[in-house]
Amino acid sequence: MLEVVFSNKKPLAKKTKVILMYEQKNVQADFLTTDEAELVKKAIVQADFCGKTGQFVEVFGGRAKILLAGIGKQGDNLALQKVGCELFGRLYHDETAYIAAEDDNEGINIAYGLLLGSYSFDKYKTEKKADDFAKLEQIVVKASNAEKAQENFKMYLALVTAIRYARDLGNEPANYLTPEVFALDVERLRYLGLQVEVLDEKAIRLNGLGLIDAVGKGSKNPPRLVVAAWLGNRASSEYDLAIVGKGICFDAGGMSLKSNAGMVEMKMDMTGAAAAIASLKALALQRVRKNIVAVVGLAENMPGGNAMKIGDVYTAYDGKTVEIMNADAEGRLVVADCLAYVQKNYQVKNVVDLATLGSLKTTLGNVYAGVFANDKKLAEKLIEAGEKTGEKLWLMPLDKEYDKMLTSTIADMRNIAIDNKASIVSAAFLERFIEKGIRWAHIDISGMRLDKNGLASGFGVKLLNEFIRGL
Repeated sequence: MLEVVFSNKKPLAKKTKVILMYEQKNVQADFLTTDEAELVKKAIVQADFCGKTGQFVEVFGGRAKILLAGIGKQGDNLALQKVGCELFGRLYHDETAYIAAEDDNEGINIAYGLLLGSYSFDKYKTEKKADDFAKLEQIVVKASNAEKAQENFKMYLALVTAIRYARDLGNEPANYLTPEVFALDVERLRYLGLQVEVLDEKAIRLNGLGLIDAVGKGSKNPPRLVVAAWLGNRASSEYDLAIVGKGICFDAGGMSLKSNAGMVEMKMDMTGAAAAIASLKALALQRVRKNIVAVVGLAENMPGGNAMKIGDVYTAYDGKTVEIMNADAEGRLVVADCLAYVQKNYQVKNVVDLATLGSLKTTLGNVYAGVFANDKKLAEKLIEAGEKTGEKLWLMPLDKEYDKMLTSTIADMRNIAIDNKASIVSAAFLERFIEKGIRWAHIDISGMRLDKNGLASGFGVKLLNEFIRGL
């Protein structure tokens, strides 16, 4: 990962220089030589550069590369982060770069964006040439108080580390990231101070987690249930929040087999679990004084000889029975068991789950994730956190009419509504497993799991970090 250094010293003459410019404001570049300043002035006029977000101009003729970057209106941190992401591609072949920020907040957010934009996943590329790899190794950011800025940046650096971890998990092929391997990877995080417990397939059955067991029955790679906890406030025995994540390491649809096209992104059907665990990693690195527990159900939904069949009935952890009417509606089964498990075994009052369940992508595209909640204030706080981080949420309805669609003639409920494919039904199914008095929200990230390059986005980590820190 890139090294970020904050400094109040002027850059070396031959170092690549990036000048940030707010919209309709003068350039602050006292570190430039007289000749460089003249070249910059000419470039601004010739390119009609006005500092709008995403506007870039390279200045030619100087002793070193100079890049002008528009950062829009002052006070927009998300715009700064976006520019930082784009900057990485423009500095790809420069070994070091100096970023002339006007203030420390500006510099921190640009650097944060640069680190996010520097992410790549090429561990399985064997024919990549040397010139294809980024040469950028260090960025030096101008700061009035370099020591304080460096210290403040640690929180952002921890978050970047966690987001990259979530992305790595999402990008791993399913033949490598099996439920067992995923669980072992979470166990490795004990070095950060996380408490981790793993239930294997035998423990899952003994504990009565019938829905997770049912989903994993068709695969040769057995399921796992993982509980990870960060205890940042030892003075309290209660948890501030429980996070539940859907971890289907590959979803073939089970006996309701998907088409080949439908399986293309299904190694990423575990991105809810990835975001949940990565969120705990961020909290541990930041040493946040909150108590958070995460429960993730890890399984593969395959059409093997033992796979659940249409019409089968399985018993959930809390004793409710579910008639399987579509084996490809497996994610809600895993999440339901995890929800029941965390409420019974941990002192929690607030529960948030992340999952790729419904077809909200057709409604919200890749702009918003959908949020369903049984508590207005909880929903509002999550939406506010989404606005601050750029991981936006749109409030979706929960209505008893959707719940009625799950009625079964032989069990407590069906796992789908036969005559209605509304994605809201999946949230209504989960709500049946929420105990009275528990504040709960379900975040459907189905349309947000990919970035613009087709890689895992790590969506949810920034959102949850902001939300938790504000509890």
